Amino acid sequence: MEFEALLESFEASSVGYGPHFKIPQPIFETLNAQCKDKRVICYLNQTLRIHSGMMPKDGYHFILLNQAILKQHGMVLGDWIQVRLEVDNSEYGMEISEEFREVLFSDPEGSDWFHKLTPGKQRTLIHLINKIKNSQLKIERSFVILEHLKKRGGKLDYKILDQDIKDFRDSMKF
Repeated sequence: MEFEALLESFEASSVGYGPHFKIPQPIFETLNAQCKDKRVICYLNQTLRIHSGMMPKDGYHFILLNQAILKQHGMVLGDWIQVRLEVDNSEYGMEISEEFREVLFSDPEGSDWFHKLTPGKQRTLIHLINKIKNSQLKIERSFVILEHLKKRGGKLDYKILDQDIKDFRDSMKF
């Protein structure tokens, strides 16, 4: 489903502050009937492909973007962009790195705990790995995340996970 949209930003004090574009209601209704969880694949200006969720606000729905994506692709608030939305039928609602997929495969217990998390928490952890460029660091981060879940009986605590990641990095320094 294709349309043209204006890049806007919410008021600074508003919940959901950030660059976004509105989804025309008929398009939202069609996609929502096809989606199980409002996850879509967004193509912007025929060059950028991102996984995202259709978010509600004040009687309409929108896709939230981040400043880094806008800057990287030369987009600014006030620009009109070409948008194409498709239902996201991927397993996690976003791409998962090959490194994390292999670590999940090699650690069945960690994989079980990971797959018991809510889809949103799974995506957050996948994002923590995907944002790393170095393959070896992706593998290490993947192991730390699964060890965190196993150690805590599947309970995800972001502060403790952050400390676990720092502790692991410190243990690797010579």
